[in-house]
Amino acid sequence: MQGTLNAMTVKQFKKQGEGCLGYVIASGGKAAIIDPRHDQVEEFLNHLKQHKLTLAYVIDTHTHADHLSGAAALKKATGAKYAMLKGTLVKAADMAVSDGDAIMVSDVALKVITSPGHTPDSISLLAGDNLFTGDTMLIGGSGRTDFMGGDANALFDSFLKFSNLPDSTIVWPGHDYEGRSHSTLGAERAHNLVFTNPREAVVAKLSARGPLPANMAEIITFNRKGEDPGRHVDVHAAKDLLESGATFLDVRSPLEFGGEWIDGAWNIPLPELEARIHELEKSKAPVIVLCRTGNRSLMAAQVLQRRGFNDFRILDGGVTAWRKAGLELKEGKKRLSVDRQVHMTAGSLILLGVLLGTFVNPWFYAISGFVGAGLTFAGATGFCGMGLLLMRMPWNQLPQSTGGGTGGSCSVGGGCSVGGGCGTT
Repeated sequence: MQGTLNAMTVKQFKKQGEGCLGYVIASGGKAAIIDPRHDQVEEFLNHLKQHKLTLAYVIDTHTHADHLSGAAALKKATGAKYAMLKGTLVKAADMAVSDGDAIMVSDVALKVITSPGHTPDSISLLAGDNLFTGDTMLIGGSGRTDFMGGDANALFDSFLKFSNLPDSTIVWPGHDYEGRSHSTLGAERAHNLVFTNPREAVVAKLSARGPLPANMAEIITFNRKGEDPGRHVDVHAAKDLLESGATFLDVRSPLEFGGEWIDGAWNIPLPELEARIHELEKSKAPVIVLCRTGNRSLMAAQVLQRRGFNDFRILDGGVTAWRKAGLELKEGKKRLSVDRQVHMTAGSLILLGVLLGTFVNPWFYAISGFVGAGLTFAGATGFCGMGLLLMRMPWNQLPQSTGGGTGGSCSVGGGCSVGGGCGTT
């Protein structure tokens, strides 16, 4: 998504299938990046190079719990300042900002608005008619407040801080799980659950506890430390190590592992690694940690470090890089991810309900209503009953893999998520 405000441009970066949104704000050859993901750092750097932009600031609107931040990596690659709210526990942030401060990108001011609630260190940024809300305000909802020091009353008060801004203000959220790019304050005042309900109802809804985002402890540790937890190898060096007897540890889910894998690799899914680390006593050093693209490998490396297992390497690019290099992969039966199965099943049921309600009997509209209510509940709580049901279907079951076993979102108001997440509607 590309937007323009006079001399300022807004480039939105989406992570497909994850619901995460990041931004490049540019003016006069200078740029600021808001909420970059670690696995999109190269995309951001390529954008800067392509448009001849100098990165002046990288900004995290809060400490993320559902994805690895790329802010520290961008700071290291470019020399940009890394800005977060004063008092944050993120060590790599070297520019502390407070309410009312202005971060200048050439002649454009990004005004800092403290907006706690989702996390204590949450901020929003106002640039002209553009409001970057992080996980404070999402389209139709808000960030969750039931973990990481969240406070539902504080989040309600943060929404009140936007009361003097005009309805035409463009809202750029940090997440959206339904493919939307932006909204307006006018639309949110009419439809957002926080704006349209009294404080007591909002606090009660936001205070309900749901499943935590997957691998939250490792993600928060990485984001607070702001540093890479291990040594890296490329696919060719990894291949040499494998031929020399090293152990490949694949931390993907069994569903992914069963579709394609490196011959001889062990499969211990990331969520199970802590409890099953004793299995690595039988491994041959060094251990090469890999996943699909490298993101989960970073979190797995932190588990290994914490448990005193230090003779490991991280395979850059994971199985994706291995395939691109033309190296051999074993192939099994390819399966759709459970998330995609949920999307396809829910969409089909809603369409079926509409068609039957239109051409057979209006009572069939209840099918669409029931599925829609289920998706809303999933977005609000992170619990997706359809996802759990599909995971138990025969086509999603795999035999136990060599050396290992089997393998959310941040919004209330976001969308369907099989695991825990950070949002609510």
